[in-house]
Amino acid sequence: MFKISTKLIFAMIALSPAIAFAQAGNVGVNTVNPGSTMDINGSLAANYKAVTTATYNLVLSDFHVSYNGSSDAVFGLPPSVSGVGNFKGRIYRIKNNTNFKITVNAVAPETINGNASISVPANQSVELVSTGLTGTNSTWELLSTGTSSTGDYIIVKPNAAQSVSTGSDVTFGSVVASNNITYSAGVFNLKAGKTYVLRCQLHATDFSLAGGFFVYEWVDASNNSVLPSSTTGVVDAINNYPATSIGGQPEAYAIYRPTIDTSVKVRLGGAGTAQLNPTIGFMTVTELAGGNGNGGTTIINNNITASNGLSLSGTDVKLGGTLSQATDIATAGNNLSINGTGKVLVGTNTVPAGAASAKVVIDNGTANGALQIKDGTQQLGYVLTSDANGLATWSSTVTTAFADNWTSYTGTLVNPFTGNSGGDNLPTGISVNIPAKGWYFFRSGITITSTCNDYWFYIPGIGEVWKTYCGTASPDPINFVPRDQTRVLYFAAPGVYPIFAHKTNLVVPSGFNVGNPTFYLDFVKFQN
Repeated sequence: MFKISTKLIFAMIALSPAIAFAQAGNVGVNTVNPGSTMDINGSLAANYKAVTTATYNLVLSDFHVSYNGSSDAVFGLPPSVSGVGNFKGRIYRIKNNTNFKITVNAVAPETINGNASISVPANQSVELVSTGLTGTNSTWELLSTGTSSTGDYIIVKPNAAQSVSTGSDVTFGSVVASNNITYSAGVFNLKAGKTYVLRCQLHATDFSLAGGFFVYEWVDASNNSVLPSSTTGVVDAINNYPATSIGGQPEAYAIYRPTIDTSVKVRLGGAGTAQLNPTIGFMTVTELAGGNGNGGTTIINNNITASNGLSLSGTDVKLGGTLSQATDIATAGNNLSINGTGKVLVGTNTVPAGAASAKVVIDNGTANGALQIKDGTQQLGYVLTSDANGLATWSSTVTTAFADNWTSYTGTLVNPFTGNSGGDNLPTGISVNIPAKGWYFFRSGITITSTCNDYWFYIPGIGEVWKTYCGTASPDPINFVPRDQTRVLYFAAPGVYPIFAHKTNLVVPSGFNVGNPTFYLDFVKFQN
């Protein structure tokens, strides 16, 4: 063994005619006047790796990684490094050479352009660069995406004779070549938003009927409806019955652009039976290169996908899916409207019992503080109170403006005590209109002159509003006291509540609503 001095190596590089160092610190390869930090006048090679495993983590030595596996794959990006070892500017290229999908994941909580992961569809590629950031920042940036220059296609031919009759599907069994179109037992699976050319030619022998024939067309495999643009091909007997020679015909042809992923096939109609030739005939599906049907605009990337609240119909990407990632909705000062019969569910995706008519549901589990509303009127101990139009503000539970906010009874008072017997439910002709549930303060007064008896006014199911008892055994008529009284009553619901009266025995007062002031009854709400 022998050692080569480091100084000798640098001396050899310095003397090499292929490498030049400029005074500004630039390095040139095959150029004596490098104009950049590294100026290479020639080709550049970086590491190329092909993998087939469904799970792969990118490492320091990777640059271009091609996936050639047989299933969907997951690639993992390396975690960012803070300080020494930070690899800001590192580039990875990932190429998907399959008909499957690659999911590229950043290490949580890092992101790729703000997303936890990106997808690389079949026959596409991506290029990523490290931003040098760490943590929850966008640590990776998507430089570009690309697609295979070859469009989708498939060619299928017969591999055996097929007995057919009206309603038969063509089930050629030999796939000659394909790219990104799947096929099974006569059914081709097409992608939404792509434009395809569909062709089929059939040849047949052994017709059961003299002059027998079959027509065939491209149809939707889900319901056998003929594609709108399909022409009709014909297979007929060209010999006498039974025809043993090959029958020839025009082909079934269609140009088709599905708006959703769709399966298609070729279906026959006609009379009698026949044998499709085992070696002659074909079915092909080819993606049409060029525009999307709107003025010749070129489709650069046909493999459009939608996620996180977006849905895809053809080339129309719109809101309407499921939000699967943390998402901020910024409306720049505009109103955010949710229309229809839908609900807004917060903290749950299940409508709880009793909330069938609710439009907003908040489920904070067992934690306090599920709702916070701040409008400047909030204070400790305040409650959210609605006005007559449903507009709510924070307010004290007690109404302080008693003197300015009283409401009087409605109707015309009549004397309920004129009967010669006692009892309940004596009509008074008056009622109170309660605007909302809550606690109410009542005040009332009336002068009644009578011999011994008991009199009162009350609201059924709520309570009495005025009551007086016989306080003396004297038969002489007296003015019953107390004249002026107050009550606190609770109403569970708004509404009009009639007031009734009661007297204990058959005594009829000699004076009713006499004196000054006359009868009064009013009320005010003071607590919810």
